[in-house]
Amino acid sequence: RGYIAIGLILITISFVFVFSYVGFIVNKEYANVTGNPINVTGLDPQNPINLLIFGILVCIGTSLLVKGLL
Repeated sequence: RGYIAIGLILITISFVFVFSYVGFIVNKEYANVTGNPINVTGLDPQNPINLLIFGILVCIGTSLLVKGLL
C-alpha cells in the first residue's frame, strides 16, 4: 500500500515540471489574447532539465505502482 501511495505522489509531483512546457506552448498559441505571458509554475520552459526530472519521476512513480500492485 505504501508503494502505491508514493508512486501516485511522485507521478502527481512530476506534472509540475511538464506544466512549464505546456504553458509555453499555450502562451505561443494565445500570445495575442493576453498581453503578458502566463507562467503557472515559475520554471524556465527552455530548460531541458525540467523535462528530464519529469521523466525520471514518472518512471520511478510507475515502477513503484507496479511493485505495489504485484
